[in-house]
Parts: sequence; structure tokens; C-alpha cells
Amino acid sequence: MTSTLFPAMLLAAAATATATPQNPSAAYIQRTMKTLEASTAENPAHVRVLFYGQSITAQAWTKTVQAELAKRFPTAKFEFRNAAIGGYQSSRLIRTADHDLYPWYPDLLFFHVYGPMDKYEEIVRRVRERTSSEIVIWTSHLNIVSKEKPDEINTSHDERAVLIRAVAPKYNCMLIDLREKWRKHLKENGIAVKDLLSDAVHLNPKGCDLYAKLIGEELLRVPAVGDDPVASGTITTIPISAPEVSRETDGAMLLRFTGNRVVAISDGTGAKGARAMVLLDGKPMDGMKELWAISRPSLGPAKIWMPAINNIAFDRPPIEEEWTLTCLPDSTPDGTKIHFSLQGSVTGHDGEGWNTARFVSRSGRAIIEPDDWQIAWTLGYKKATLPLAFKVTWQSYPLFAPSYAPQPSGTRTLMVQGCTNQAHVLKLVPEGGALGIRAFVVHAPPRQP
Repeated sequence: MTSTLFPAMLLAAAATATATPQNPSAAYIQRTMKTLEASTAENPAHVRVLFYGQSITAQAWTKTVQAELAKRFPTAKFEFRNAAIGGYQSSRLIRTADHDLYPWYPDLLFFHVYGPMDKYEEIVRRVRERTSSEIVIWTSHLNIVSKEKPDEINTSHDERAVLIRAVAPKYNCMLIDLREKWRKHLKENGIAVKDLLSDAVHLNPKGCDLYAKLIGEELLRVPAVGDDPVASGTITTIPISAPEVSRETDGAMLLRFTGNRVVAISDGTGAKGARAMVLLDGKPMDGMKELWAISRPSLGPAKIWMPAINNIAFDRPPIEEEWTLTCLPDSTPDGTKIHFSLQGSVTGHDGEGWNTARFVSRSGRAIIEPDDWQIAWTLGYKKATLPLAFKVTWQSYPLFAPSYAPQPSGTRTLMVQGCTNQAHVLKLVPEGGALGIRAFVVHAPPRQP
């Protein structure tokens, strides 16, 4: 299977999909597909697409799927991101997801990872609690480790596929039974399992082509399967003239919404020099802990692809700044015992600690658990020693706009994200004239935490 055949097959599948729906769970991506189908040059769709998992999800097939989506919907404005981490099973990915997944808040999530199924399901559950993302999951391809043959069905190794098939309806995910499609392709074409792999598990170029085809051919607008408007939560566009938007006598604009994310869309008519203070439920947002995020920490020694630390938490509201953790000279060369100091670009020196114990910085703006350190593993993998004064960096950043200024037409500005999924009032107190906001887009997850 070559990538040149993929577009033709995709078009053929699209032509027959409405008449003969093959996958009822496609109902759970119809919001995204409907949005893309309706996209025009004058009113382009804005869609954020995230691929998350480990090394298989980091492979080239994801680029093919992205390219084909962009080709099929040329007027859409896609934001594609692949945040997969090779070697990270679900037990580790559940920690990095706090940095990579929920704050990025995709419209469409492609998720596949090996490892403990309870952690796999927990990640999916948290997506449902924290975002309005539509989710695509799939069963795994056949590999050499499982020692299966293409004509074998329901072997002991297939237990994981059974569990994935159970997660999908529980959380209203689109399920692609890639494993069964893969098996049938191998059997019908007389292909051995190893012929599509570069090693025991990873895909070679032909394997990537097939993987992209088997995923991509199901990403279709299929009205016949239904269109559940709340399965993945809701995304609602509220025009500035809607009843949910009102004005106070002093000119302040109020948006009453229910959800955990609001984006403002500009019409380009705002007054020059105008500005507005933004409040949530009558309060400034910088003191609300839930409205802050931390970026994924920087890579481990020798620039291996894994982060040096999997998770940075906090128990006090951060401030927008750069953080630097420096390994001190009395750390062991193998990284099993690391003595470090922490510095915030605004906070300043924020304490010292050891990786063998839970660390809470003086300000409470950084918390590191012992199990989240990856440096020793990285050094062992590379057969290296800890570099002198090795540094780990990250950023704390707001998921809100403390103020708003007029923007060019069509600009989307994140106003707030991460608040409790309930009724709120967003208040804009303007100074200096019209703000030029055309509408607000409100996101509401389908589940409560």
C-alpha cells in the first residue's frame, strides 16, 4: 500500500459512506466532520487536532492523516499537534497529559497508548471531564511480540483489544477496530506480520501507509450514523447580539455562559487604543489556581526525547514566568540522587531539594513527586553521566486573558479556560471605545470531575 493510493481510496470511501455506514461510532466525530464540511473561504472552520500516545502515535502515518485532512478541507484552518512520547506507556502518559493534553484542549483527539488499561481509561475519562474534545481510539496492529498469525482471531493477546472496545462506548469515543482490519488485510494479501514492521513492533514505511489508510478512511461526514450533539460536550457560538450577552449602564459587557472555556472572535471594528479588563464572576482571574498551566518540562540529558521530569504541579496560583531547575555538584553521576535548586524568573530562588523526596517549593508554585523524575532512566539508556549543572526548564502560563484589546477580524482570543464546568459570568470592562467582538465560543465538557 503506498501513500499515493490513499487519497483515491479515501474519496471512494466517502462516496459510499452515507449509503452504507460501516462504523456506527463515527457518530462521535460528526461535530468535527460537519464543521469541516461546512468550511468556506469566507467562513473557515477552525479545528485543533491532537495526536497523543507513545512511539506508534509519533510515527509518520500521523503526518499522512494530517496532510489528507488539510487536502480534503482546503479552507479549514487546522492546528495540528503531535505530542506523543516514545516509550511512555499509559502509567507515565497520565502524568504528562497535565501539560500536553488538557491545556491544549483539542477539538479532535487521536489517542492510542499501550500500558495499564486502568490508566488508559483514566486519561480518556479526564478528557471527558476537562474538555469538549471528540475522541478517536483504536485497537492495536499485529506485531511480532504477540507471535500471532494473520488468520488467528481472539487470541490471548487480543484481550487488550477487548478492553479498548469496552472503553469506547463508555466514553462516547469513535472506535476504529484497526486490529481486525489489519489482520484481514494481511490475510487477504498474503502478507506476513513482519513485512509491515521495522522491528518487533514499530511500523516501516509500508506499515505507516496502511496505518494511515485504515485510520483516515473512517474520518468521514456520515449523517446516517446520527449526530449526537452532547456526547463530547458542546461548543456553542454566541453572537454579541444574543440574550446571553448584555450591557451594564457603565458600558461593561457581560457574557453569561455554562462551560469551562470561552474564546472571543473579533470583527475587526474595535476602536484604536481601546482596552477592557476581564473578570470572571466579578473577580480578576490571576488568583484562580485552576486557570493556570505548566508547559512540559525540557528534555533529559543527551537530548533524549523524553522530558527530564514528567509532571510539575502547584498548590498556589502561579505567575507567568520561566522556571529553571539546576542539578547541584553533589548529585550522583548516575542521576539516582539529584540535589537541585529551583529558580523562577519572577519568583526568584524558590528552594532546594532532592529527587528522592517530594519537593514543594517555597512559593508553592512547583511540586515534584519522586516518581516523576526521568533523568536516571535517561542516563542509563544513553550509558551516560549527569552533566555538570544540568538544567531543566519549564514555563507557567495563564489560561485566561486578564485584559482584552481589539484584534484583526477573525482573530480568536482565549478569554478563560479551566474554570469549573458550571454557570459563570464573564465581564469585560472597556476603556477607550468599542472592543470589536463579533461572538463568543463557549465549550462545555460532557462530564463533571
